[in-house]
Amino acid sequence: MELFNRDGKLFIGTPEINEKGKPYTQVNIPCDRCHVIGGQRLWIMGIENGSPYSRTGFDCWTCGNTGVRKVVDGRLYTAEELAKLNASAEKRAAKRFAAEQAEAARKAAERVTAEAAYRAANADFLAKLATLCINDGSAFWDRLAGDMLATLRTPSERQIAMVEGEVAKRAKNAASAFLGQIGDKMELTLKIERVIDIGNRWMPCYISICRDSNGNVVTYKGTAAVMLDTDGEFKVRATVKEHTVYNGVNQTVIQRPKVLKAA
Repeated sequence: MELFNRDGKLFIGTPEINEKGKPYTQVNIPCDRCHVIGGQRLWIMGIENGSPYSRTGFDCWTCGNTGVRKVVDGRLYTAEELAKLNASAEKRAAKRFAAEQAEAARKAAERVTAEAAYRAANADFLAKLATLCINDGSAFWDRLAGDMLATLRTPSERQIAMVEGEVAKRAKNAASAFLGQIGDKMELTLKIERVIDIGNRWMPCYISICRDSNGNVVTYKGTAAVMLDTDGEFKVRATVKEHTVYNGVNQTVIQRPKVLKAA
């Protein structure tokens, strides 16, 4: 009578019989802590470039360098028994797969419902965030939007303020127009938004970023500190040096500014 091991391989030899009268054979379980390296079985430290390595030369304390972790009794089966086992295993696998598919479908449906509720509850925030994702060169807003939708996390007050602030900033920047013509001498009423110090210990230099009352951006770059100490709105007489676009914002660059008085 032909006998087979569990993986279907034909058994060659004389089987042993257990106390239940079933045939079996002893099966060696390979040791997973050592390997033959350079013709010698050694305890392995790890895997390097896809191959086990050992720099210590230590013997394996798990198997004593035999390569066998342990010996177990392996049942042997007739062809009919093996067919029944395989059929049962396939049935269990099919049942498990169906359960997994059903669970996945349930979770997917729950996700759709949860995301719909999340979008409805945070419609204004998500709509504003979506406008920031358009032409998002830094991908910061894209990542934030992706993270919010992935986690369905309620936006914090800080996140809401950050998004609303950026939307307002972009709207203000979009309204910025060029002032005058290049070479024109103009009197402007400005308010400083930011001063960037780009100088060094030998040569001071500043970039003053301002806006007029209509939200138009005016910038001045130079060594003069004439605009640095101005607080609040002020009037300045200056010459239009050039019209530039920086990060999509129209900017009027002035030169030789002279502060006249506070506005």
